[in-house]
Amino acid sequence: MHQLHCITDDVQTDMTPLVGNVSWRSNINELGDQLNFDIAFNDDRYFPVIPVKVGSVIILKNEQEIFRGIVVSSQRSGRGAISYTCFDYAFYLNKSKEIYQFNKTPAKDAIQKILSDFKIPIGKIAPISTVIDKIYNNMAISEILKDVIKISEKEKGIKYRMEMREGKIYIENQEELMIKASFRLASNLMSHAAITSISNPSRKISMEDMKNSIKVIVNKKTVEVKNQKLIDEYGLLQEVLTEDSDKAKAKNIAEKMLKDIGKLMEENSIEMIGDDSARSGRLIEIDEPITGMKGKYLIKDVNHTLRNGIHRMQVGLGVK
Repeated sequence: MHQLHCITDDVQTDMTPLVGNVSWRSNINELGDQLNFDIAFNDDRYFPVIPVKVGSVIILKNEQEIFRGIVVSSQRSGRGAISYTCFDYAFYLNKSKEIYQFNKTPAKDAIQKILSDFKIPIGKIAPISTVIDKIYNNMAISEILKDVIKISEKEKGIKYRMEMREGKIYIENQEELMIKASFRLASNLMSHAAITSISNPSRKISMEDMKNSIKVIVNKKTVEVKNQKLIDEYGLLQEVLTEDSDKAKAKNIAEKMLKDIGKLMEENSIEMIGDDSARSGRLIEIDEPITGMKGKYLIKDVNHTLRNGIHRMQVGLGVK
């Protein structure tokens, strides 16, 4: 059973009996998750005092903690329900700016420095060894972190996922974040694979964002890698980059990039019974016969809803 707790002035209160609808969402293009909930308001003197205020800590948990964050706004219209909007602690990284200069600093060290400066607890950071040699001038902290990770992904050809869990930040290899979504109709019944409950599947396959030739200009010389099979099948779709590096490194970057975008892209969506572990940036196994979705897919965005004890989710999927 999902429970919603509030911590205000160091006092923790179980809000579950007072709360109506609860929803939470994540998107791969955003750092941080959002949670919304509402409480029916009644000015009867016997109605329990609502302990929530802007700045309160909100914790959503089931068998494990799902969300921990801060109430950033509340809204009340007339005598109706009060609606609250919460963000996890990445909120502070999105709203704060700073200046950093990294001189041939390992990416992991750069990330640890930033998080330490802003007192964000670290759960785990993957051993990212890419060297960062760059100045960040008056940029949002979240954008600096994203850029450091992007530089590392470009060089290593490894996708990383940054997310908050239990108030700590984790940066991990995306391949390690494979989930097996499941649900139980009751606590005393066996679990079922969530994909058996899929409804409203939608699948779009497109070559619009495909690149099958990557040309890199480095020190006035050209390095080019291409996928001739894709060129023969779909025509030439070329990307040109400029790199301040040596020829071998430029070729490595081009090969990694071609592997990433040298393919048909997909924009898919499904609805199914909810699973708390479904978050953007993680991978999920799908087998959906109507549209033909089959295999590992990247969760690009997910919206969870909890109404009358029923947990459902809408999931946007892309190729991994």
